[in-house]
Amino acid sequence: MLTRTLGRPWQGQSMPRTASGRSSLVEPLPHHISCDAIHVSFRADPAAIAAFLPPGLEPLETGDGWAMIAEMAKVSASAPDQAWENPARSAYNEGVVGFYCKFGDKVGRYSALVWVDRDWSMGMGPIFGWSKRLAQVDRSRLHAHNPGMVKAGPGAAAGGTVSRYGETVLRLSVQVPDDAQPMTALPGHAASTFLYRYIASPSPDVPDIEQLFELGLANTSMSTVWPGMGTVSFGTAEDEELSMLGDLTVTGGYLYQRGWTTSASARLLHDYGQDGR
Repeated sequence: MLTRTLGRPWQGQSMPRTASGRSSLVEPLPHHISCDAIHVSFRADPAAIAAFLPPGLEPLETGDGWAMIAEMAKVSASAPDQAWENPARSAYNEGVVGFYCKFGDKVGRYSALVWVDRDWSMGMGPIFGWSKRLAQVDRSRLHAHNPGMVKAGPGAAAGGTVSRYGETVLRLSVQVPDDAQPMTALPGHAASTFLYRYIASPSPDVPDIEQLFELGLANTSMSTVWPGMGTVSFGTAEDEELSMLGDLTVTGGYLYQRGWTTSASARLLHDYGQDGR
């Protein structure tokens, strides 16, 4: 008869965990991440934005938010050759809608909704508190040697879509004018990242896990940022709520590449379980 030993260690950064850890969706942290992004900033009614922020976070009075669709890459420090040996485990696409907000006097940004096209990227959601869902994510490619395209810069145009189960969730575009002047930073995007982590309990005797974190990113670097005219629109799928934001005022569009390192260095700001919620 096999007797289970409770002290036997299991391994893995995420589920499914096993004795070897090989089946884990997520490789060990830290992860080196990069994005080739189409980014549109907008303003919305702060009261509408508040419905997308977890308790304790307040929208800015200006109602600033952003939408992004990007080609992404992930390289775990534990598997530095993975990007070329197994690109399906390293490359993915992502869409994000987020808002600038405050926790007390601290200003940061919160990614309210995230869509990705790889299950292993979704696996990072419960660890840090990103609200990820699987979707089809597509974006224009820019290429200096394709006769019908231009590289990112003056005269470039790019667009992207996020769709789920045949319904368009997000559509955006950026057109860079011929006389565009390069920027060295994306306006406002250097703020800290707020994370809302929730894991429901399967038992009435065990509390849910509900926490608010702040995450700083290391090794950040940014390409030239090309500003332009942006457009953004949201779909009305049955299980999507972005149409509740109402009318948006687009404040800018940007094309850029950015890189950073994500490690287990988040700081706990608030544990909702400690205040009886």
